[in-house]
Amino acid sequence: MTTFGDFDGLALFIRIAEAGGLAAAERSTGISKATLSRRLTALEDALNIRLVRRTKKGIVLTDQGQQLFDSSRDALLIAEQAVSTIQDEKVALSGTVRLSLPPDLATEVLAPILIGFKQRYPDVVIDMTLGDRRVSLIEEGYDLVVRMGAVADSGLMFKKIASLPRTLVASPAFVAAHPEVKAPSDINGVSALAIRRDLVEWDLRSDDGQMAKVHPKIGFAANRQTILIEAAISGLGVANLPDFLIDRALAAGDLVRVLPEWRPSPVEMTALWQKDRITGRLIKAIVAEFTEAFTDKG
Repeated sequence: MTTFGDFDGLALFIRIAEAGGLAAAERSTGISKATLSRRLTALEDALNIRLVRRTKKGIVLTDQGQQLFDSSRDALLIAEQAVSTIQDEKVALSGTVRLSLPPDLATEVLAPILIGFKQRYPDVVIDMTLGDRRVSLIEEGYDLVVRMGAVADSGLMFKKIASLPRTLVASPAFVAAHPEVKAPSDINGVSALAIRRDLVEWDLRSDDGQMAKVHPKIGFAANRQTILIEAAISGLGVANLPDFLIDRALAAGDLVRVLPEWRPSPVEMTALWQKDRITGRLIKAIVAEFTEAFTDKG
């Protein structure tokens, strides 16, 4: 009986299968498509089995390939976790981590945290991309993604970092010019600001537990909340913004609360990552830093 010895090739096969193709696996592993293809072919030759069918859109596992993937994926995870547990902190907290972060949140809070993390762990390489669109961790090769709002991804590890309170605000001049705004429904009749013009609905809750929904007319939209702050300060309308972004403007009197007895629903901030990444300990350390920072703010 011939002894199988290409466990590196088997590990790469699992990464290719998870990614759904060589190009995506290249992004997630940093290994070139040519090398991945060569190692996959060598594994198939060693096993004398066709594991995948190559298509224009990627790869499709054969029945035997699916069987091998299902049987070996958990074993690889156990092996990676075993290695991680015996590494000291300096070794474990090293390597490259690719992150996709919301721009305003990253600029205000998360980027400074990552800079401090890098200073403490110089062997960690931080590769940060800022963007509002929802990226695919596996296909685009990200290790960690932070998202705002509801999360519906399956097969991913996730942790709620914080529930961020929000406040309705406007400039003092705007509030003075619109004394008719005395109840939530009155918001529908004045100009408002948001990150998009369509499908805007604000859920409000009063101090005594009443609920209300408003559908404001958006006269100014921008997909950067920092721009919305400036627009609100300039008197362009009512904005629904996270407290951590507007605390300074409120303290300075540049913005004031609108309907202060009513609060918009908070926005959830969640971190997502793949459960079987060998960088899992590093990712969890970063997520813990994010969580601690917002706990301190609370």
